[in-house]
Amino acid sequence: MKSVKIVFIFFILPLMICTSLYSQDPLPPRGPAAERIAQFKKVRLMEVLKFDEETSIRFFARYSKYEESLHAIQKDHNALIDRLQEIVQSHGTNSEIEQAIKEIGLSEGKIAETRSNFLEELKDIISVKQVAQYVVFERNFNKNLRDIMRDIAKERRNRPM
Repeated sequence: MKSVKIVFIFFILPLMICTSLYSQDPLPPRGPAAERIAQFKKVRLMEVLKFDEETSIRFFARYSKYEESLHAIQKDHNALIDRLQEIVQSHGTNSEIEQAIKEIGLSEGKIAETRSNFLEELKDIISVKQVAQYVVFERNFNKNLRDIMRDIAKERRNRPM
């Protein structure tokens, strides 16, 4: 377990640096640190789901398409939230605010639908048990990533100058 934390830290520290440099960007950073985390995530997924070579190729081809489409939807979603913020700050009308909220709700529906469709498509490639393992892995990986980033940030704040 300790070695897993060390590996996470090895991959997370560069991400923290990139994150601090691009703290205004609402989307995750795209760069070498994010790429290393994505590579590590893929390796861990292959280990957890016990993929053979053919299954791995098919899974990650679909996974890459899913991530690209989800990233595009989330980018649009963030733009809608930015627009809502501008409307509120400029004292827009209630109808403008309601319309922006409606569009955000539709965008959130697209995100949920994209995730749901991806999970259904996975059943063509992997077993239902592996789909379940993937869902649990995804949640735990992201939670562990946030926890480690928070721990690193806390250590940095507590470090004497």
